[in-house]
Amino acid sequence: MRDLGGATIAPESLTIKAIAIGLICVICFCIITPYNNHYVRNTYLASNHLPIGPLFLLVCLICISVGLRRQIPKLSLSTGELVVIWGMMSVSASIPSKAFVEYLLPALVAPYYFATPENQWHQLFHAYIPIWLTPENIVTARGFYEGIDSGKILWAPWIIPLLIWMLYALSLYGAMICLNIILRHQWIQNERMTFPLVQLPAEIIGLPQDSNRLPTFFKNRWMWIAFAIAGTLHLFNGLHFYFPQVPLIPTRFSLDPFLAEKPFSAIRPLPLDIHLSVIGITYLLAEQVSFSIWFFYLFYKFECFAFSSLGWPMPNSPGEFGFTRSFASHQEMGAFLVIVCLIGWQARKRLLVTMKSMFSAVSKNRTSNDKEFISDEHWALWGLLSMLLLQIMLSQLMGISLWVALSITLFSAIMWVIFTWQVSSAGVLIVHPTFRPMMMLRTMFGDRRIGVHNLTLNTFQARGFRTDLTQLTMPHVMNTFKLSNEKKTKRMPLLMAMISAILIVLPVSTYFFLRFTYRVGANTLGLSWVGRTGFRVLESRLIYPADIDPTNLGFILLGVISTLSMVVMYHQFLWWPLHPIGCTTGSSWGIQMFFLSIFLGWLLKYLTLKHSGLKAYSRARPIFLGLILGEYIIGAIWIIIGLFAGRGYRILTA
Repeated sequence: MRDLGGATIAPESLTIKAIAIGLICVICFCIITPYNNHYVRNTYLASNHLPIGPLFLLVCLICISVGLRRQIPKLSLSTGELVVIWGMMSVSASIPSKAFVEYLLPALVAPYYFATPENQWHQLFHAYIPIWLTPENIVTARGFYEGIDSGKILWAPWIIPLLIWMLYALSLYGAMICLNIILRHQWIQNERMTFPLVQLPAEIIGLPQDSNRLPTFFKNRWMWIAFAIAGTLHLFNGLHFYFPQVPLIPTRFSLDPFLAEKPFSAIRPLPLDIHLSVIGITYLLAEQVSFSIWFFYLFYKFECFAFSSLGWPMPNSPGEFGFTRSFASHQEMGAFLVIVCLIGWQARKRLLVTMKSMFSAVSKNRTSNDKEFISDEHWALWGLLSMLLLQIMLSQLMGISLWVALSITLFSAIMWVIFTWQVSSAGVLIVHPTFRPMMMLRTMFGDRRIGVHNLTLNTFQARGFRTDLTQLTMPHVMNTFKLSNEKKTKRMPLLMAMISAILIVLPVSTYFFLRFTYRVGANTLGLSWVGRTGFRVLESRLIYPADIDPTNLGFILLGVISTLSMVVMYHQFLWWPLHPIGCTTGSSWGIQMFFLSIFLGWLLKYLTLKHSGLKAYSRARPIFLGLILGEYIIGAIWIIIGLFAGRGYRILTA
């Protein structure tokens, strides 16, 4: 151990042992994920920003390490090594799923497999797809969706497209990592965000002195009582799934049957699901933040009711975002623009220093710790510019116009920052966009101005990387940086370990996904809709092109004004009860899914603080962490059972 800037740093975090165990874990995810997620239809191993698969393996590794400490001390794991393994697992576990293979690969062959004389896809947009961008082969497409008896992968048509798309994916992940490095000090040290999703892994890993025994967290009896409550609930409900004669403990409710008539029908859907882990996470939030999240969700429902009462049209958001209304999507676009400006304004001093350092040496008057941070951010800023430039160049190579590629790249980066901010400050378990960058361009310029070639080629990018962000990589990286800061581990070795995991998982996950898909067929895995949906939306846009939309431009402006007002009130008046984060989450599918649980978590914290004070709140904290751990561990055990049973009991799903 050595001291650096007042903080004790563990020098042994990056070891061959840690790297080897981390790689074994992430390769196991690559092998298991296609079977688990789509054939068994189990709980996803990495379905949110506190992924169940990595958390379960982390607990197992800690238990094994403690057991080995007395018998074979060299095989036990230090705190730093556990942080490295967690970082490798958390940032890469989503790549075999929604972050890369699950959405992109079906989309690459969908235009050929689903093209028919009736839909006229061949005439509509096939001519705009470069021959090297997709496996342009109907035999390849048919084998992917229907399977091949031999299970043999037809590799030749895939090689060049996969290399191009992996390079594009690396430019995305590289930009996300650089953004995290740039924002890390501001969010962790200056603003001291709560990082709710880091608190359970931090307690599980424990302190360096816990290496010889289980962390003190595991000795808290209130934690185990809460663990037992969550575990018992999922024990009975899991048994009911396999054996219907076992009684079910109801956790899923809905007000939809009571909202059948207009204008109340405009409020639907209104699910009321109880997720104990979400209650536990919400208890860890700042009271103002959790209140704002459920308040703005109800305000969105009130807007729907009011517009319906007045007879105003409320079309759903276009394409696959139809779970929300178009007016709400555009309001949130405006909110995103304001919040990203706020984030930049709060970090302006450090960003200015970093930008100056790009063209000059770091001041000798600064402390060594400051120099290290600024040096990291200096290279991260150059790296960010390089990665964004690479994305734009690849988009242009594909055939996308420069102005479209530039607009989409920059607005995508804004969305990554906002979603990472949501996870870091509010513990939003599932971030889910209500719009895509192209939706904003369509509202501002119309489909004809954007052009058929841009709409076509953007469909591949959007389907692969921007449709479902529930497993977005950037928040995982920031959470791992926070955990590293808590456990005083070295930053650079951890970063290298995470990058190595991403580099290895990209090709390995692609291989195992294609291998399994060609064996059983994507249709059997329920992936037909994944590839087909984006191009059906494209078909509709090409046949019925939309013009500039003044109404939705007005809602973007309304989102800007209302969010700006919220920011001013929040920062000027201590009594103001609303946090601006609610402006960015109001109609999100993830918030809709967890609404009741978020409300209950807020209510329990409010009552605890009001009637018992801060000491009682602190004493109750292990109870709520126990709810999270109990739901996750028993859920993970059901995942293992589902792998053998061939069908799975799912948690944390809609």
